[in-house]
Amino acid sequence: MTDAAKKTQKEFSGRSARRNVRALVFPIRKQESITETAKGKSKQLPEDPLENLIETGEVIEPPFEMLTLAMLSEHSTELGQCIAAMETNIEAFGHRLIPRVNIEKPDLTDDEKKIVGQVKAERIQLDNFFAYAAFPDSFTKFRRKLRVDLEHTGNAYFEVIRNVAGKIQAFSHVPSYQMRLAKLEPDFDLYDVPMLQIQKDGSIAIETIKASRRFRRFVQGRILHRRDLSFAGGLAVRWFKEFGDPRHYDCDTGEMESEKKKIPVEKRANEIVHLKLYSSRSPYGIPRYVGNLLSIFGDRASEEINYITFSNNNIPSMFLLVSNGQLTQGSIDRIKDFTEAQIQGQDNFSKFIIVEAESPEVEGEDSGQVKIDVKPLTSEQHKDALFQNYSKNNQDKIRRAFRLPPLLVGRTDEYTRATVEASRRMADEQVFAPERDDFDDFINLRIFPAMGYPLHRYKTNSPNTTDNTELVKILAGAEKTGGMTPRIARIMLEDILGFELPPFPEGFPVDRPFSETMAQAVKNKADPAEVGQQVTALKAIEMLTGSDLPDLFEEAATVDRLERMRERLEKRWREEVEAIPHEHGEE
Repeated sequence: MTDAAKKTQKEFSGRSARRNVRALVFPIRKQESITETAKGKSKQLPEDPLENLIETGEVIEPPFEMLTLAMLSEHSTELGQCIAAMETNIEAFGHRLIPRVNIEKPDLTDDEKKIVGQVKAERIQLDNFFAYAAFPDSFTKFRRKLRVDLEHTGNAYFEVIRNVAGKIQAFSHVPSYQMRLAKLEPDFDLYDVPMLQIQKDGSIAIETIKASRRFRRFVQGRILHRRDLSFAGGLAVRWFKEFGDPRHYDCDTGEMESEKKKIPVEKRANEIVHLKLYSSRSPYGIPRYVGNLLSIFGDRASEEINYITFSNNNIPSMFLLVSNGQLTQGSIDRIKDFTEAQIQGQDNFSKFIIVEAESPEVEGEDSGQVKIDVKPLTSEQHKDALFQNYSKNNQDKIRRAFRLPPLLVGRTDEYTRATVEASRRMADEQVFAPERDDFDDFINLRIFPAMGYPLHRYKTNSPNTTDNTELVKILAGAEKTGGMTPRIARIMLEDILGFELPPFPEGFPVDRPFSETMAQAVKNKADPAEVGQQVTALKAIEMLTGSDLPDLFEEAATVDRLERMRERLEKRWREEVEAIPHEHGEE
């Protein structure tokens, strides 16, 4: 075997040995079709069932390989934590249903009582729906799956399932890497849009209007891959139509129903809702971190270099130097056996090894004295991982792509309580709350009208990021000025605490400041002669003036009333003074 061949075999063996520890890093670009040949293009179907639809132009090619994007968090030390932080803080706190009409108003009319009954009946139906809307998952878990897809690939999909009567019955999550978008239909089509309309009497009704738009279809291809992402098999594609599209399509072929070809009910395509992070250059969404792909790959490469360096021990811990001689084969065997098999364990603290060396045999010359020297190399070995600053900068870039504070991805060094609270509030206001509102708007403006539920509003719960001390000050200040009522305070508390509070007692004045309600209650029960009551002085004024207290401040002649009050007080004083001599006798 030639030297070049030996060198090639050695390099190949080294690469084979490292293959088990190196992670697969895939290029973010679409590979060329396997159907292309030197003489032209083959007519046979490719292994990927979606490839043929892309080549014929029926389906739009995504800007990035979706499966690769879905796997990136498996090869990054920072991306997974960022996506988990988005998922938890946006979707993990559940939801609540808020009536759109006032059902706690006192003195309800017959029509208002009828609306209140409708609100309660609709609430029961919504509670039952959301309990099993994404069965076997809870609705919160269903939303968390959508968020994971949305942050990984920039796209999320769920199927809308209707019953025989055409009513929405359930939702089903569809993995985003399996879905592709068909091109827009060439013509605009009229369709019915249910919209919520506030009526003159305060009620809310659903009115249907006509609108036109160009719809598109969606196609799913469930493809099986091996560990190295080579094709292992797949199922036939499945077609869906866009949510709100009134036309019918074949779920197997994607063909639209016509007068000549009727599609059976069991073969009609279901609807798909497409959620995405908007991109100005593609109908697909693009993930937030797409500008930091090199940082993700660079951080992974630095981790691989560190792992290989530590595993292969590139710099040994010591050299054993033999001068003017050589070690015996027995010494070499003992050293090898000791270092490879017996160097671990507590019994080795008192062990030692005998090393023998012999001088070379040279006729007619003095070989000299053999010298054995041990030179430690611990100072030359790597005491820490390589590329620490480079890796930290890459992780910061990935985290900043999501606009997350370091606290939410597990970095808590040198954080004060004030910094923690400010970071939580800022992240919730700037990142998490807008994402919750987007999903709430879709449910309230698209799903609820389509289901025929106009009397409730869907609201995603949020964590309590409010400073309780400041909240108490705000509520107290607003209450003193008459701007805070029990109803307003309850709405604020439900939004902060994230759950519904029990209803007010029947007949309780929910739209009157609570301090006014308390003052009226004390006034009605207080004894004017009892010291310490809040309105004793006010009742005394009523007795002295002989008129109601409100009239005192509404009359223009306040001075005359005060003058009469002074005269009565003076008269009473004189009577008490004149009565004194009769008790003690006159001089």
